[in-house]
Amino acid sequence: MVQKALISKVGLRFGGILLALQFFLAVGFAGTASANFDGSSVTVSWEFWNTASPGQGGSLIAATDTTAITASDSTSPDIGGFHTSTGNDFELWDVDFQGDTITLTYTSIYAQDHEHQYMYMMPLGFHISDTGAGLDAFDSISVDTSFAPMNFDPAKVAFDNDDIWVNLQGSMCHYAMPGGTMMPCNNASSPTGYNNQIVLTVSSVPEPTSAALLLLGLTGLEVSVRRGRSHRAG
Repeated sequence: MVQKALISKVGLRFGGILLALQFFLAVGFAGTASANFDGSSVTVSWEFWNTASPGQGGSLIAATDTTAITASDSTSPDIGGFHTSTGNDFELWDVDFQGDTITLTYTSIYAQDHEHQYMYMMPLGFHISDTGAGLDAFDSISVDTSFAPMNFDPAKVAFDNDDIWVNLQGSMCHYAMPGGTMMPCNNASSPTGYNNQIVLTVSSVPEPTSAALLLLGLTGLEVSVRRGRSHRAG
């Protein structure tokens, strides 16, 4: 009797541990993880939209430049001098993928002349697409606007499982020119010296393949323990 009670007690404790592990794993699978762009196939397009980006109910008017790359943490930027239209030498942006972040830097302002300033009044901007199988579905994006161009609106950033749209409508970056009337984007505290950088941090929904197998195995183990207890009790 004492041995049977001891076995039953150990079985109950073990069953409790299994349940706790199952709960922990189930909750963990429901969460998100940092995306890692390193080694992923990505396409970056410059697009013009009708009313808003497709991620917020608008529609595509035209894509004026598109570049396909394999993102790499060892390359910075991944795309240098990205054009608003092919062949331009103004309104240039650098696009850099580093781990789970995407940094968009307006580099034309470094030329410090009138032609290399910008003010976007219509819906346009970046469309970033996961074109390979290396990334899980995008789940959330946080936008760091600490050194973003003037009037950039983070609420205009949209995404779905495989796409990110960065709508620059309303934003601007001007060089401080003598007698100028526009607010300059110069900023001595910025790493670049300007308010010309948008940083996106991307989270994704992890594929639960191996973890799901572990959860399934624990469930089977729990069933086995319960059957053993039931058999001993009988």
